[in-house]
Amino acid sequence: RAATLVPFQQGKATVFTCRFHGWAFNHEGKCIKIKNEDSGAYPEDLKARSSLQAIPQLQSWRGFIFGSLRADVPSLADWLGPAASWIDLMSDQSPDGQEVLRGSSSYSVRGNWKLQAENGVDGYHVSTVHRVFGTTIANREAKQNVEGLQRTEAGRILGNVESGCYDFGNGHMGIWARRSDPSRHPLSRQKDRLVKEFGEDRVDWMLNRGRNLYIFPNLFLMDNPSTQIRTLNPIAPDLVDVTVRCVSPVGEEADARAARLRKFEDFYLTTGMSTSDDLSALEATHIGSYARAAQWNDFARGIKAIQTDQGADAAKLGFTARTRTDNWDHEALFHGFYRHWRDQLLKAGL
Repeated sequence: RAATLVPFQQGKATVFTCRFHGWAFNHEGKCIKIKNEDSGAYPEDLKARSSLQAIPQLQSWRGFIFGSLRADVPSLADWLGPAASWIDLMSDQSPDGQEVLRGSSSYSVRGNWKLQAENGVDGYHVSTVHRVFGTTIANREAKQNVEGLQRTEAGRILGNVESGCYDFGNGHMGIWARRSDPSRHPLSRQKDRLVKEFGEDRVDWMLNRGRNLYIFPNLFLMDNPSTQIRTLNPIAPDLVDVTVRCVSPVGEEADARAARLRKFEDFYLTTGMSTSDDLSALEATHIGSYARAAQWNDFARGIKAIQTDQGADAAKLGFTARTRTDNWDHEALFHGFYRHWRDQLLKAGL
């Protein structure tokens, strides 16, 4: 009956038993027991053809594991394309890569999943939706005399820092904004080591620029006040489940790790001061999408600024996007996202 077989995110087991009808499977997915098989009047080959289905494609990039429920897909390297260079910016922060910290937060949004995809790489909303976060953090830090890594870098919220956005192709998108004070980021402790290993240009991207990367169709890797993996799980056209996990360089010092977690709580959790504001705005946007008098949403912001050359910033990192603009307020990157979504629908005959 397709009941969820393993309702846990982690653990150890050699046998998995369905809690509905009691069928059992080993760690390779082979069906090893059918409850009351002798009295079930089953065909003789039922057990042999009742094993769990393997994921058709499973590949990894720098420790991040990607799966596809279709076998006829490009290689992961081809699928990621230039977006892979932004994954590398996270993986290279420690010689031992990244680790997902204990715990996660899940919440539901009453809206279409594509609004979530937009939101994570929409610089235009930041100075409006998150202005309360910026003001509250500034007041809190002033009253409590917060120092060092406990301070939160929020220059991007004021909207007066250098920034940019990219359409990476295949529906992938990315935005960045220069950090007004990189010393507030937990990674700043590692600057000297990183410069020695990777050079000034790469470390400028790694430490001095906050980044949000969207991998079509359901993954975000974000490195702004803190670092997170965000996954989207569409449940219905008007409902999507979101799960966020804090990710951190392996071997990070204890106080840097603590600062990273506190900033993760402040900004990325629903109990914090930013995600809840995002959800309110997104749900209002979804309600507005039912309007019929105005047929189209407008994505013209930045259309006169679209460039197709590599650009000096991308050249420092060695990638070339399909299009770019030099302002994360621009919406030009969404054109590629929606064209790719359209192409997938047409390919499926929808």
